[in-house]
Amino acid sequence: MKRLVKTLLTVICFGLSVLALVVVISLIYSTAHGYMTWWFRSGGYVAVDGLRSGYLDRNWGNSAVIITRADLRPPQSYLVWLYGKKSLTHCGEWHAPRIPAFSIGDVNPPCSFFSNGSDMPTADNAVFSTLTARPGFVEFHTAHGKKITASW
Repeated sequence: MKRLVKTLLTVICFGLSVLALVVVISLIYSTAHGYMTWWFRSGGYVAVDGLRSGYLDRNWGNSAVIITRADLRPPQSYLVWLYGKKSLTHCGEWHAPRIPAFSIGDVNPPCSFFSNGSDMPTADNAVFSTLTARPGFVEFHTAHGKKITASW
């Protein structure tokens, strides 16, 4: 009986190890080939009309940020590309999770031009013409007249 339990535990541990290895290899492959982008919590701040209210996530290459304002319920996030052709997109019903790191895949990403929040009744969409974006700083106004500032 003891031998059977030991063999069973060995098989289970081996199976879990193989599963973990497959998951790690999949994550590395997806990240290396650009199928997945990793986002990390930044030590910066987000202010709405001068009052700190929100959090900021930067992508692995520091070429984009997700600004999440916490003054609204539910929270609302905006994706800002900092280099090349700058863009600003409301993330719709999705908002960035409050965890140190998360990934977003390239198939059906939550923050895209096609899934913006313009149809949401509670959306406070960004006004693109007011966007000021450079490494370490983003500022824009929303349709409801709020001034969003992020710095890191």
